[in-house]
Amino acid sequence: MSGRRATFLFLVLVLAVLVMLTGQVRGEDRRHLGPLGTGILTALAPAQTVMARAADALSQGWQLYTEIGRLRVENARLREEVQRLTREVSRLRESAQAAQRLEALLAFKEQAPYRVLAARVIGRDPASWFATIVVDRGSGDGVVRGNPVVTAEGAVGRVMETTPFTARVLLLSDPRSAVGVILQGSREVGVVEGNGQGDLLIKYLSRASAVRSGDVVITSGQGGVFPRGLVIGRLNTIRPAQGAAVFREGTVRPAVDLSRLEEVLVLLPEGGPRH
Repeated sequence: MSGRRATFLFLVLVLAVLVMLTGQVRGEDRRHLGPLGTGILTALAPAQTVMARAADALSQGWQLYTEIGRLRVENARLREEVQRLTREVSRLRESAQAAQRLEALLAFKEQAPYRVLAARVIGRDPASWFATIVVDRGSGDGVVRGNPVVTAEGAVGRVMETTPFTARVLLLSDPRSAVGVILQGSREVGVVEGNGQGDLLIKYLSRASAVRSGDVVITSGQGGVFPRGLVIGRLNTIRPAQGAAVFREGTVRPAVDLSRLEEVLVLLPEGGPRH
């Protein structure tokens, strides 16, 4: 009963307040609320302020939530666009590098006094102690055993075996490879051999010659495989030869990165087919 009385009294008070406010508004000055209305508004002002601030915070939170959602969608779209552009840049860079390599090969082909055949590397020997590659030209294209293989930068190796459609090339870095060479600066002769590593070995340099690091090493034309004047690389280090008091030996940095060959030129014998 006490609860019902309290509810009843509350409703009566609310009704009385509404009646008094309505009476004041119907008076001569509708904009004047009177002392009672002013007191009620003053009492309710803190609650109104709290509710207004809460409403503003709720509105700002909703705007922030929707903005975050929009930004997530935009970020996802931008990530996809960045990935697409990255793939496109990689493709264009690869195309540009291939064009540069082919342009250099074409320039060498036009200037070289040889019959040349362009070939693409399609395979590489997986054995670490051998250094050979397979190219997409063979005996059907006029390639024979012993043909020199080069790039625009210098010598690569020689053909060691052929099929009608492919050829296996023995690279300069293979331990089975040996090439007669001349140092351009001192005109000293020697032999460059492969050792299965990055640099090549140069042997039989006279101790009396004025060889020095940085000299360009070219093929001597002796041996019947490589024509004279093909660049092998640059003399890197020099040391006394073991067990030979009259000779020195050293290392040669190849002019061609033999581990990254993609296109090469095969030098054909005179009288072979033109390509």
